Parts: sequence; C-alpha cells; structure tokens
Amino acid sequence: MSRSFWDHFNWKKSVRFRMFGSIVLSFVVTVFASSIWEYFLEGIPLIGRVFPFIIFLGSFFLLFFLFMHPVITRLQVINEGLMTIANGNLSCRVQLSCKDELGEIASNINDMAERLQTMIHKERMVEAAKMELITNVSHDLRTPLTSIIGYLNLLLDDDYQNLTEHKRYIRNAFYKTQQLKKLIDDLFEYTRLTSGTVQLGFQAVDLRSLFNQIINEFEPLAQQNGITVSVEMEQGEATGWIDAEMFVRAVDNLLMNALKFSVRPSEITIKLYRKKENIGFVIENLAEPIAEHQLERLFERFYKVDASRSEQNMPQGAGLGLSIARSIIMHHGGSLNLAYDQGRFAFRIDIPAHHPIDTSNDADDKE
Repeated sequence: MSRSFWDHFNWKKSVRFRMFGSIVLSFVVTVFASSIWEYFLEGIPLIGRVFPFIIFLGSFFLLFFLFMHPVITRLQVINEGLMTIANGNLSCRVQLSCKDELGEIASNINDMAERLQTMIHKERMVEAAKMELITNVSHDLRTPLTSIIGYLNLLLDDDYQNLTEHKRYIRNAFYKTQQLKKLIDDLFEYTRLTSGTVQLGFQAVDLRSLFNQIINEFEPLAQQNGITVSVEMEQGEATGWIDAEMFVRAVDNLLMNALKFSVRPSEITIKLYRKKENIGFVIENLAEPIAEHQLERLFERFYKVDASRSEQNMPQGAGLGLSIARSIIMHHGGSLNLAYDQGRFAFRIDIPAHHPIDTSNDADDKE
C-alpha cells in the first residue's frame, strides 16, 4: 500500500502520529486540569501540593488510554486473527478497514493466509493427482497384462482345440502386448512433457507439405474404417517454426481420436489456414453426442468416455492422447481448443508462425 508524505500526519492513517498526538493532547488537558485543582486546593497544606500531582498522572494516563483505545482494539483483532490462522484455519481473515499501519499489517496477513491456502490447495491437488495417476496406471497395466497371462497359460497347458485356435490365442496375446506398449509409451511421453525437461528442436517447416504427408499416410487407414477425408487448405505461405517429430505426434493423436470415435460412415474434415501471425489447423469429425461434463474433461489425463462410443476394432488407449497433444502444442507456444455442436467435434490448433521464445515453463504452468 503506497503512502503519501501527508499520510504520516493524518490522525486516521498514521498510528505514530496518533500516538504522538495522544501524548500531546493528554499532556495539555492534564496540565489544564491540574491547574484548576491546584487553584481550588491551594490553601490546604500537603493536599494542595500532592493531590494535583496525582490528578495530573491519573488524568494523563486515562486520556492517553482513551485516545489509544481504538489502536489497542485493532491490535487485539490482529492478534486473534493470527492465532486463528496459526491454529490451521487459513480461511480466517483479519477484518480491519482502517487505512493506517495496522490496516496494512492486516492486509498483509490476509494476503499471506490467501497464498498459504492456495499453496496447500495446490499441494493437495498434486498429491491427489499422483494417487489418481498410480491408480489409473495400475488399472490400465493390469488389464492387458491379465489377458496376456491368461492366453499364455492356455498355450502352456495346450488348452486349445486346433491350430486355428492356437494362432488366435497368440494373435490376441500379441495384440495385448501392443496395447501395453502403447500405454507405456504414452505414459513416458506424458511424464516427459509435463516434467519440464523436454527440449524441442525448432526449425522452419512448410506445414502445407507436412500436412499433405500426414494426410496421405492417414487416408488409407480412414478408408479401411469407412471414413472419407476432406481437405481444405488456404493458398499462400504456411511456414511455421516447430519440432516436426513432436508436432506430428500431436496431430496424429488428434487424427486417431477422430477416427476412433467417428460414426460410420462419415467424413473427417481437415483444414489449414493462416490468420495474422498464427497458423491454424482444424480437425472436424461427427461422433455420438456427449454430455457437457464429459466435454469439459476430454483433455484430462486418463479420462475416457464410454467405450461403446468408440469403434470396437480400434485399439483402446489410456486416455492420454489429447493430454499429450495439448502439452505438445503448448510447448510450441500455441493452443489446442475444442468446439462442439450436437455431435460435431472441431479440434483447433493455433501456433505462432514466428520462432517461439522459450515456452516450456509457460506450458508447465498451464498443465
């Protein structure tokens, strides 16, 4: 709180001036009162000399206490507030509306309590997130691992009817190992991105050529699943500073997410555009409608919507794909957002066309 020079001479804004003024006023009033008593008691031996002095001391301390009583009351309020906060009630706030030094102290105490409360809340959220991470990872690792052990036990015990069933067991076990490997890879990638240790190698890349390459690789897979791909690219320069490998990973996650949840048959629309200093990339697809509370959690790690909404032939992920994609885009100094309207999903990437300054710390803060 900034204070002007004249605030130091303001009775309501300066405790020091109030204390000094209280001493002066108390002294003046007691001198005047003592003079009156001395005048009336002047002829009385001993009492006329001693009693005015007693009146002087008593009046001085009484008046000084009365003048300083509001300050003492505020100190008591501050002390009670500090004791309450010290006992663990960080939601307590010191209720002082004065504008003097004690008001500043009360405001600083409230700020301290607010910051401590926020810090503890964040620590609890981090701890809860760690427990949730351990629980989710344990569950997602155990599910395919249990299936693999089951198939291997069947093979070990020769519990199959013919060679065809034998191959089916091996194929299913292999599929589960691939699912397990993808989960571990996703988990490793996510922890690397959110730990703040990832270093991106930025370089100028023609995004038009890069997207054409991604689409050419994705289109056959989409056609196999009854999905057509529509491409809309604006004319003009589309060069961006990116880490090509990481950026392709983010785009691939979005495309696979669209492919997994799109209704059959339908169309996935891919758009590339340039808007001022940003380059935008949009992936639109039609899927089964979801509730508002599900929409808000799509970018949360390990969050999975109802498995019945996804194509059964597509491998089930760990719920990290969108979280990884958003982390990668944030490390590029960009943003990944979702627009939704009656089952129509549009994931939009916006990245700066210029070379981004170090954004790794900003990305970690947003997580």
